[in-house]
Amino acid sequence: MVSESSSVPSTPSSNPDFIDVERFFTREKAKPRALYVCLYCKASPWRDGYKGNARRHIRNHHPYLIGLSSRQNRSQQSLDTYITSSTTPSAAALRNAFNRQAYVEAIIGLVTRRRVAFSMVEWDELKDLALACNPAIEDSLITSRRTVMRYISANYELYADHLAQSLQSAVSMIHISSDLWTSPHRHGMLAVCGQWVDKDYGLRKALLGLLGCPKDHSGKSQAGLIADVLKRFGIRRVGYHTGDNATSNNTCLEALSEKLFNEREIIFDPFRRRIRCFGHIINLSLQAFLLARSKEALQAALHATGDVAGAQSVETFSAALGESAPPASDIPVDQTLEENHGRQQRDRNARRVEFSGWEGIGALRKLHHLAVWLRNSPIHSDDWREAVNRSLGIDNTTRWSSWYKTISVALDKKVQIVQFMVDHDKDIGLTNLLTGADWDILSKTHAFLQPFTEATLITEGDKASICSTLRLMDGLLSHFEKAKIHYSTPEFHDSRMLHSIEMGWFVLNKYYTMSEEAPVYVAALLLDPRCRKAYLDKNWKSAWINPAIAGVRQVWEEEYNINNSVNDIDGDIVTTPEDTPVAPGKPPSQLQLLLQEMEVETAVSTDSDNLEAFINAPAIKIDCEPLEWWCRTEQRRQFPRLSRMAIDILSINPQSAEPERTFSGARRTASWDRLSITCERIEEVECLGNWIRNGHIVASRDGGLGLVCDPDGVNGNVDTEISDTE
Repeated sequence: MVSESSSVPSTPSSNPDFIDVERFFTREKAKPRALYVCLYCKASPWRDGYKGNARRHIRNHHPYLIGLSSRQNRSQQSLDTYITSSTTPSAAALRNAFNRQAYVEAIIGLVTRRRVAFSMVEWDELKDLALACNPAIEDSLITSRRTVMRYISANYELYADHLAQSLQSAVSMIHISSDLWTSPHRHGMLAVCGQWVDKDYGLRKALLGLLGCPKDHSGKSQAGLIADVLKRFGIRRVGYHTGDNATSNNTCLEALSEKLFNEREIIFDPFRRRIRCFGHIINLSLQAFLLARSKEALQAALHATGDVAGAQSVETFSAALGESAPPASDIPVDQTLEENHGRQQRDRNARRVEFSGWEGIGALRKLHHLAVWLRNSPIHSDDWREAVNRSLGIDNTTRWSSWYKTISVALDKKVQIVQFMVDHDKDIGLTNLLTGADWDILSKTHAFLQPFTEATLITEGDKASICSTLRLMDGLLSHFEKAKIHYSTPEFHDSRMLHSIEMGWFVLNKYYTMSEEAPVYVAALLLDPRCRKAYLDKNWKSAWINPAIAGVRQVWEEEYNINNSVNDIDGDIVTTPEDTPVAPGKPPSQLQLLLQEMEVETAVSTDSDNLEAFINAPAIKIDCEPLEWWCRTEQRRQFPRLSRMAIDILSINPQSAEPERTFSGARRTASWDRLSITCERIEEVECLGNWIRNGHIVASRDGGLGLVCDPDGVNGNVDTEISDTE
């Protein structure tokens, strides 16, 4: 008969002669090998690099520790055997411990929010990982990519209805932004994003739709898609539309206005409700700064841009500017001409070189050549990394910020780059080496572009508000004007910079003037408690102020200063929980009934709830964003009508950054190895991921409803719509 003890496997630690050195020694870093340092030597700890010597040290100098260790090992082994035999869970217990809800939520989150491949669920490694955590759940795992899509579709349908309820209960208008995009599988798609203040006075945003736009990308076609999205979510309080400067957006909003009124009797002013993307304006202005040759070229480029929608408009603008400049091959950098050309011809060509965009600016041309040279060969890149230890990047003709980043790296690593160019002068080309004058131009350009970088970041954040748009444009125009004065002085005169400044100012001023078409820009400034009318008095010409305020006053009188405005605002303006201590659904007590009989009628004071009174009051410092200030209970009590106007206006996004973010993610969802995925499935995946990121879907582990774990409610076959080879 086999004894019970014989069933226990023998281990090194059960051998009485075995010495576990980790119990008696600590490790000390040393070269060429780490040392074992005895924990029991009192005066001078014994140390050696070899484990065998460490064991001999214990046997010879601390033999009493061996017996103690053996007894501890036997006791621990007996305890482990008992625990293992009495606590090993059964298969049923393991299956009951499986949290299928959390598992499904994690899988869907990986596919939608993190955009991992649908085929992930078919990977053996993922199955092994799950089974390593719980070996009894193999038949509960999701193993088909089509099943994943069914889960996504079911949850999209459910949470689209939930989101519609949130939108319909919003305390502000629902502001929208839209843009066109061409997906990697060559489908035109329109992103429609919403931003609003919810019933809890929190600023919320969501992707409302990412719709296929086949064959027709006209403004009228886009309007039809946007109207369908608004109807899908039951949105009636349509706010302001933020988009780029394409003239197709004018057509789109006019068609949208007509469609909303004819089909749903919703009034939408296509002119006063149009917001031009601030980031797009800055991009065009600085494209002009870097590329423009003349104001005539700018006018032609802006005209060409107006006919194109979406991100392609910037490419069109850059291309138009490039066509207006003479080709680089036609520009003799050294200005060496035949004598018979004459002095006048030489001067004319000199001006062409000087004002022909970045190709005529020696410093930028050389920096561009260096970036291209580095990318042309991995050997060049290896040498660069060894010498500079930082990627230079490369400029992009459609994004001014790419120039700024490239110049920033060059200036930060100037010493290393100068030495690198000296070491590789023949390979790079002597005419492409940056000189001291070139570094001076790069430094000037970088210093000039820095405020634009900061302004862009301010207006693309989650809490960005339209109240910052005019202030930033005022500041940037002032920056242009101060730089022009600086480079006009004899000491710092620079005709190249003066020309670039004039071109950039021309574009920025054009769109600054166009802001007069939408009174909401000035309204946001006046409703900012840090600015009010005092800002206009200090920074604007007196002739501009009264017409601007008149436009704001018209919005106030027509939309907010009406008799029933106070009653239309949510109840906590007039009645608060402190005023009605009776719990909802609970009948009042006898004392409460007696007190109610003695109550007098109250009214909300509207003396200060007036646009004129507020904007003419002194500006004040606040400890939060203007929208947050207006959402506080004390402001809504004091200004019931004005707070509604402020919340509507200050919740407008100054940039159409959300559609751009959507496209950045969707290009991974619609990657080259998913060419058969349809636009409808892309929309479901992107919307669900967006709703998870923005807190419209809260996981069950965080106390929310979580995701649907029964996909059978979705009809339709998606078997051929999900295809990836990862």
